[in-house]
Amino acid sequence: MSKTSNDIERKAALTATGERLRVLLVEDSRMFTSALKFRFETDLGVDVVTCSSLAEMKHAASDAEHGFFVAVTDLNLPDSPHCEALDYALDIELPTIVFTGKFDFNTRESILKKNVLDYVIKDTDRAFDEIVSAVRRIISNRDFRILVVDDTKTQRSILSAMLLAQKFEIVEAASGQEALEAIAANPDIKLVLTDYHMGDMDGYQLTRKLRRDYSDDVLRIIGISNSNDPELSASFLKAGASDFMYRPFVQEEFQCRIAQNIGILTKMEALRKAAIPLAPMAMPA
Repeated sequence: MSKTSNDIERKAALTATGERLRVLLVEDSRMFTSALKFRFETDLGVDVVTCSSLAEMKHAASDAEHGFFVAVTDLNLPDSPHCEALDYALDIELPTIVFTGKFDFNTRESILKKNVLDYVIKDTDRAFDEIVSAVRRIISNRDFRILVVDDTKTQRSILSAMLLAQKFEIVEAASGQEALEAIAANPDIKLVLTDYHMGDMDGYQLTRKLRRDYSDDVLRIIGISNSNDPELSASFLKAGASDFMYRPFVQEEFQCRIAQNIGILTKMEALRKAAIPLAPMAMPA
């Protein structure tokens, strides 16, 4: 019997010790709470603890061993009208996705400065689907290892921090040669983020070398540069890169580009697995 998508997602929503992941849902609307709890448990196979106030949230998370994998929280609650619930989640180092009906430029700036995992606006038609997808993405990110290649330590650290916040496994390389060695030592690397300007070989040359051994459906490569050359992106893509971004980029763009490339890999892997039962079987002699 083939596995359903829910079976696969439930398997992914387990801790290293085989326990179901726990999600802390902080929302004062009973309708939203009921709907989201049902979707999280049904679609993702996680355990959900619900809170309707900051006081309840503090009680639920007061134990250092609370075991919550992620929090989904509204910005404004009856006893925390100024994002106190979000601040508390971040104070206890609980990765958080914001689910809010209030959204404007100032709110966006405030949320992103707090380094949340993601945000979803309630008043869209696909709000429930989007918040479930956001949690699913954070769960599945644990299975992906990304190589960050940049000869500038500061830039490597910035990219790595953004990816670690999204629950990815990270490997760093300070040169093209180090990147090739890292790929050889970590064959489970699925995505490479590479800067263009590097000492031993530039990102264009690294991309060409990688493409000799790894096709686009098993290894995604994203080029990055702060160059003003408008033709650089085309050169990278011609060399075999899957995508390209110019610095500086906004956080949402970075997250979306990473998610899109990881999503393509996931779909390609699913197609390969689905094709295995269809392979012709050898007839007995």
